[in-house]
Amino acid sequence: MDLCQRTKELWAAYLADCNAGSFDELTGIAPDCSIIGTGKHEIYRDLEQFSQAMRRDLQDQNDLQFHFRDFWCTEQVVDEQCSLVYGGLYIGADCESSGIHINMDSRFSLLYKKVGQEWQVIHLHQSVPNPEQLDGEYYPRTLTQQIERSRETIEYLTRLAQRDSLTGLINFNTLQSFYTDLDKHGAWIFVVDMDDFKAINDTHGHLAGNHVLKRVASLLTSTMRAQDLVCRMGGDEFVLLCCGLGTEQNAQDLMRRLLARAAEVAGEEPAWTGISIGASPIHSGDCLETAFKRADQALYQAKAAGKNQGCIL
Repeated sequence: MDLCQRTKELWAAYLADCNAGSFDELTGIAPDCSIIGTGKHEIYRDLEQFSQAMRRDLQDQNDLQFHFRDFWCTEQVVDEQCSLVYGGLYIGADCESSGIHINMDSRFSLLYKKVGQEWQVIHLHQSVPNPEQLDGEYYPRTLTQQIERSRETIEYLTRLAQRDSLTGLINFNTLQSFYTDLDKHGAWIFVVDMDDFKAINDTHGHLAGNHVLKRVASLLTSTMRAQDLVCRMGGDEFVLLCCGLGTEQNAQDLMRRLLARAAEVAGEEPAWTGISIGASPIHSGDCLETAFKRADQALYQAKAAGKNQGCIL
């Protein structure tokens, strides 16, 4: 007997019963056949137990109409009285009234035993592959691993949202979030801008301009204190936020260190044009925009005075 064809007919009869909404006992299945379905509760010790469960389920099928989307199977002969048929079953189901659509790609195995002159199914097992199991994986990832991978992805995307992609510095939105909880006592804000940056791009090209911006970012982070915030505002403009810096003299000293470091870099970079700095103390009632505007005005004064210098306002 062609047990593969018999198996396909058996599945077809099962779907026909489901579509009819009434379950008649399937021929060719032994009364003591054990059946394991796709749900964790679907373990049936005999055909009667399975039939009772099917009749209950069909009451809630919501006019679903099941059909084959794909089917394949292979027979493996165990001996003259026993044979194993295994394969894949892709079932679709639709219910226009409720808008429900089902696509179930499952695997199955049927163990046939010859009883007299008739082949009967004595065991049936159907399962659905884990959708999280990747090609080549022997075991699917555990839920913990999936959560960890999702957490790492979220952290990566968060870092991308918080930082400038070219320099790795925090962006202005992130600076604003830090400013909300800033202790303004003794705090200062600095705006640093490349002198004649457009000339770098025009003369040496945009790749050279990008390289110089990364050197500026490195200069700033290596000169500032660990607790200071260094932000790329955009273009060739950077913002420094310094908590507890204190006096104007301390602010002047910091600008001198930055300008001295910039002079050192000028000897290493042929495209370097220098930096100008504007600074302002942060007052207790200042929002970030107010403090930034004062430092930005100081920056313009530094540029108007000849560039490559600092100014406090």
